Amino acid sequence: MVDTVLVEPDGLATTRESPRSASGRGRILAVAVGVVATGLFLIASAYDRSDGEMPGRDLIQAYLDAWYGGDFDTAAGLRAPERVRTGPSEDRARGEVEYQAILGARAELLDCEPLPPATVRCDVAYSNALNQAAGAAPAVVAQQFGIRDGLLLFVAGPYLDDEMLRASFGDFAARRLPAEYEDACAREPNYQPASCGELKLRYLEEWADWHRLEAG
Repeated sequence: MVDTVLVEPDGLATTRESPRSASGRGRILAVAVGVVATGLFLIASAYDRSDGEMPGRDLIQAYLDAWYGGDFDTAAGLRAPERVRTGPSEDRARGEVEYQAILGARAELLDCEPLPPATVRCDVAYSNALNQAAGAAPAVVAQQFGIRDGLLLFVAGPYLDDEMLRASFGDFAARRLPAEYEDACAREPNYQPASCGELKLRYLEEWADWHRLEAG
């Protein structure tokens, strides 16, 4: 049976379907809705668990604990092999991990949200000895973590640090010990050597007093 085309009073053409045609379209629509619903359910299931924890959260926190706790080998073991090969040189990475450990760095996951299909965005609270000496709350930085087969593919986002305190120590060092600071601390923003952490600890209390006066 052929569908009938009607013209409504406002001049717009509409189609009145035959019962057989309408029935066929209804079956197709029902199948399409079912497929979409199933897909949405699978996506939600991938990130929802009855205990409220997001899959991958424990992996990310374990990585942060290792990297900022001085355990380079454990941190590297939690990353996909191809990512380790394309990352920074091992010497630079090990130096950064040692730098963080010297300063007693801590990184804790706060809120996380899934970015399907395989990325998680998290707010991370970061602090180290400078926060403690200055009485400053942890800095909160947003980062993204790619996950595949139980390993981290990538970590994306700003360098995890308290930028205000880092800049404050840089200003202090530039005025009080410029040559020593230049020798000890790398200028690249993302990786610091252990010598920089040692220098910051050596002048920690002096810097903290200066910082409080400057902050007023």
